[in-house]
Amino acid sequence: MNNKLNFLETHDILATLVKDCLIKKKEDLFLIQEILREVLNINNFDDYHDIIGSIYEKKKYQIERKVLGEFYTPKIIVNYILDSVGYTPEKNIEELKIIDISCGSGSFLIEAVRRLLLRWKRKIKINKFSEISIEDATRIIENIQECVIGMDINPVAVILCQINIYFILYDIIHLLEYKINGYTIPKFQISSISAFTIELNEEFDFVVGNPPYLFIRDIPPDQRDKLEKLSLETNIGQYDYYQIFLEIGIKILKNQGHLGYIVPDSFLSLSNRRIIRKFLYYNTKIKELYHVGQEFDDPIVSNTIVIIQKEKIQEEREKNIINVNLVEKIRNSLKKIIQKNVKNWNYDFLIYLDEIDQKLLSHLKKNFLKLKDIIKLNDYDIILTRGVELGKGGKIIYCNNCDKYIPLPKKKLICPRCNNQLDKNSIERIIHKSVNESEIDLLPYIYSIDQYLVKEYRYIDTNKKGINYKDLDLYKNKIVIRQMSKNNRICATYTKSLSLTSQSFYLLKIIDSPTLEFNIHYLLGLINSKLLAYFFMKSFGSYKKLFPRILIEKIKDFPIKLPDNEKEKKKALKISEKVKNLLRSDEIDTSYKVEFQKEIDSLIFELYQIPEHVSKKICNHFSHQNFKL
Repeated sequence: MNNKLNFLETHDILATLVKDCLIKKKEDLFLIQEILREVLNINNFDDYHDIIGSIYEKKKYQIERKVLGEFYTPKIIVNYILDSVGYTPEKNIEELKIIDISCGSGSFLIEAVRRLLLRWKRKIKINKFSEISIEDATRIIENIQECVIGMDINPVAVILCQINIYFILYDIIHLLEYKINGYTIPKFQISSISAFTIELNEEFDFVVGNPPYLFIRDIPPDQRDKLEKLSLETNIGQYDYYQIFLEIGIKILKNQGHLGYIVPDSFLSLSNRRIIRKFLYYNTKIKELYHVGQEFDDPIVSNTIVIIQKEKIQEEREKNIINVNLVEKIRNSLKKIIQKNVKNWNYDFLIYLDEIDQKLLSHLKKNFLKLKDIIKLNDYDIILTRGVELGKGGKIIYCNNCDKYIPLPKKKLICPRCNNQLDKNSIERIIHKSVNESEIDLLPYIYSIDQYLVKEYRYIDTNKKGINYKDLDLYKNKIVIRQMSKNNRICATYTKSLSLTSQSFYLLKIIDSPTLEFNIHYLLGLINSKLLAYFFMKSFGSYKKLFPRILIEKIKDFPIKLPDNEKEKKKALKISEKVKNLLRSDEIDTSYKVEFQKEIDSLIFELYQIPEHVSKKICNHFSHQNFKL
């Protein structure tokens, strides 16, 4: 390793790279030097995968990596993706071009170079590079310069990637330097530029990588403006960086070329990501979806490997078989889906559905109105919204420039309205544990709930100018739905009197209904039922093992049964009465609560015409959760 570091110093390679990448911050240069010094302590460098990247990740603070959306890619993921797209030494990869448009310190490109070197060993029939001729050594270097390409917006990562490649090619470069007088140290196509500047020409055989995980709200405004001006199809609405990288990756692929990415599993069925799923459906064969779960240090992100092949012929795309690999109790449980089915699922990748689930979802979607459809009906007046635009803890801050209060920003103390710097001494709480904490009048504030139960009330000051409290009438006679599920069940309750909530709760009100039996208590019974919980899990939450969050758009998609004959209306009234009993939770025994819920679920299965074997499957799904009211 010392020889390799001496090689960098002798040829002043680090200084050249720093100049090429326009490194100006002293702390960035110190970081690179510190990483290289730490590499000195590694004895078996060649046995490691991107050891420089691994050290780099440890040196960077967690929050700083999140700002960039950077996560170091484990070797097992890199190898799996390269194998899956077909970038292996058994194939003529020396004739094919591979690119990583978010290469970081080079996890994918390092392994690509290693595989390319192995391919050349087999091609020219040598065991060691000490046996290589000058001509073959030159051909190998030129081949790598031409066919292995990387780019990243982070110049520090780009320099580390270049150094990684120099270390892998050290023996060959050292040989050429020894045998050729005045040999010039080669440069490789690893550029410190944004992927958004790349020409969208079909020129690459492979696109691989681990694109950054940044949601639109975390993207700096100047970059967001540039993104929205690009001639792309998926830079619309609420999007993540990774979907832009997916579209760009597909557009720069040659027809029949392969792409392999690891992305957040929100890609699979989140409605805001439907635009990229449709783009994949109409432009590629989706070869594999592998739900690998949590593969990085971030406690929230759970991941999916997506392997696709660019395909311009519609018939070939639709008859393609998608291989689905699921990480459950039994690892590597493989199943297959015909790509055409994805269109029938409204372009959701519902990879956890078995045949019974598919029939159930089809039945619910075809035979029942969605809540959002009922909201649009002229005879119904229904509101679904969020509570006060405020975090649950109730912290706010005053902006002198706007002369208004705003919710405390999560990151920098900058006013989102005027970009003014905020004073941390202006931070206040408007949520209080008791009315005695404040001299002003406070209103009840729902702090936590469970099914049919408000667990804790607090109190809120509603006199802060600038805070969006919304119309107080919204907070009366309403269903309250918690964003976070519990044991994969939806948590909702009902309160008649005025009580505010934060934006982490949804408020559902029936202001007017032409059907007496379609009332607030009946609707609450549906929302808390096993059937709709199962619908939610299978439509969205089943792949999300970590912190499944119920989005308002998913509530709008809930299939809702409108009772329309006398028999159904009687059942709806029974559900309403049992729900009212459950809301009086302090007055009834726990065993009765469980029995009431079973009866409600049974009535709902009947109303929705769910076959007995399906209802048993649904109940069994929740039985291991040890659910308690």
